[in-house]
Amino acid sequence: MAMHPLLLPPQRPLGQASNQRSVACLGRLVPIAIGLFATTALLGTTLSSPLQAAPDALAAAPHNLRDKQDTSEPTPPPLPTPLPEPILPEAAGIIGLTPAPNDEVGVGNLRPANPTTGISDELSGAGWLSEVALPIYPSPESVHWGWLINGWLVPNNAGPLAIGRDAAFSMVKTEQQIYTFPVLEVRPDGWFRFQYTPAGTAWAHTSHLDLGRLPLTIEAWETSMQAASRIEFRRPGLAQPMRLAPNSTAPLQALVGSNSIIQPLDLEGDWLRVRVTQPAQGCNPLPGSSTAEGWVRWRSDADIPLIWFSSTDCLSVVNH
Repeated sequence: MAMHPLLLPPQRPLGQASNQRSVACLGRLVPIAIGLFATTALLGTTLSSPLQAAPDALAAAPHNLRDKQDTSEPTPPPLPTPLPEPILPEAAGIIGLTPAPNDEVGVGNLRPANPTTGISDELSGAGWLSEVALPIYPSPESVHWGWLINGWLVPNNAGPLAIGRDAAFSMVKTEQQIYTFPVLEVRPDGWFRFQYTPAGTAWAHTSHLDLGRLPLTIEAWETSMQAASRIEFRRPGLAQPMRLAPNSTAPLQALVGSNSIIQPLDLEGDWLRVRVTQPAQGCNPLPGSSTAEGWVRWRSDADIPLIWFSSTDCLSVVNH
């Protein structure tokens, strides 16, 4: 039986778009969320909650996401026929760029493999999806469902859907001005699950990350956060403790408020050493501000990130 996308009622997306796109703008999209788990429900499998990763799976996910290869790898499925020409996704249909404090962002993110070498303006945002070829599956045990390829979502035996035009996609905004997919869990055999639509998750395999013109990688949040130029707490209204050492019993050094410039320096387990300048307005320290270094908790006991990339786009901040 051929699998086709299922029309689902809209659900709350992952966070809200950072530029607060209007409802009228998103109204141009087909009002669907293409969820692979929902699709397989038609075939008799259990419908899973698409916006949550299983707690046990998250707890068991390795912190070093590169230690996950296994000897058995799935054979890449045949490419779609005909193969759609590459297109740039429409920005209006990419939502959830800044996750809300309670949104699940998983253990890392699916992104271009070498963003530090520079990415062109054309491929910034979600543009890099025009260079990608990634087969996706309803589950590691299921048959192949379709492709994310050349800026399109292409289900088997169905017409291609333009990303951002025919279907809304959920991504998060990181640094290097690119949007990435939250990876909710990674299995030791190389299978990983990521969120790609407001109500849909898909499975893919690490052996398929280099099938397109642009190789992909899974980057753990600890790597992303430590490499960020500036971060902020996901609950900005609450002052957060900064301690003299990376543990909760260390003496309190300061309380970090939302009107601060926070720069990552080093990471040790669930703690991040930071340089904090406060008070500040945007990118600029206010008169009388001071700078101190200390340790803040960046990840909870449940491995949920407590910090995020700064929403303030600064060309430069306080010098290291």
